[in-house]
Amino acid sequence: MRIALIGAGSMGQLHLKVMKMANVEIAGVCDIKQEILEKVKAEYKVPVYTNYKEMLENESPDGVIIATPPHLHREQALYALRNGFHVLLEKPMGADIYDARAIYRKAKGTNKLMVAFSLRFHGLFMKVKDYLDNELGDVLFQWHIALGRTPRNEWIKDKGKSGGMINENAVHVIYYFLWYAGDIKKVYGRCWTLEEDATIEDNAVATFVHKSGAISTLMQTWTAQHRWRKWGLQATNGTVTVDGYLGGDYRISKREMQILEEGNFSEPVEEMYLRQLKHFLECIENGTKPVVNEVDGLKVHKAVSALYRASKSDKQITI
Repeated sequence: MRIALIGAGSMGQLHLKVMKMANVEIAGVCDIKQEILEKVKAEYKVPVYTNYKEMLENESPDGVIIATPPHLHREQALYALRNGFHVLLEKPMGADIYDARAIYRKAKGTNKLMVAFSLRFHGLFMKVKDYLDNELGDVLFQWHIALGRTPRNEWIKDKGKSGGMINENAVHVIYYFLWYAGDIKKVYGRCWTLEEDATIEDNAVATFVHKSGAISTLMQTWTAQHRWRKWGLQATNGTVTVDGYLGGDYRISKREMQILEEGNFSEPVEEMYLRQLKHFLECIENGTKPVVNEVDGLKVHKAVSALYRASKSDKQITI
């Protein structure tokens, strides 16, 4: 299987590492920065390009991974899909709901788009989902608290490029809220901007009401003076608490205060991306629809768009 990569920044480098771990042939790498391409060519001994269209035409890969900033996703994904390529598109689908809708329309019914909501393939999040399906029952409410600092990406503070903190980053959380509790029907929240050089929100609180009746709450800041992360849920038959994000102390219990499992979870970040890549390759080989696709991507963007509208109007928004 031959896979090409568009965008060799921090996420692109992770994808390259994982492709090498999976013994995938890297068909080509495209980036606009020559110094990055020189390093990639030296380390991986692969063809490099500054024009992604030229790369796809010359190399004819089986699939392509797009790991560029969000505002570039629409043009690149539409071109790849239009030309029949299987696409693994880094989250979010785009910089706004309009990008997402355009990509959704092109990908619908093709089985060729996978959106990289990687928590679907993370060991702890998969474990919790398995317990929900088999022992814990339906989610009543869930929470996610994320206190951190603004990432250093040069484009991240630009609303036109990243779409915002929620659009670029919190979509991971909104995705797993949907995965655990089903479709969202109403959104209320508030966004703030504290950093003077930012055109994005860097603080937000949101409440998502699911069609099931479940409530999901997100609190996130990129201006915290110290880092802190927690998440968890209360279901009809049990409770999950996690002190951390991708790892940390966790406890899963059910009725009568019976502890089903507890400990300190840890796995290399590459593991979930490896599982994600393997699923992408299987979908290409079998012509099957990825478990995370354009439908999921659009649902997440609808929730994000509703949150931004709710913050501006100070009203609850129905999706």
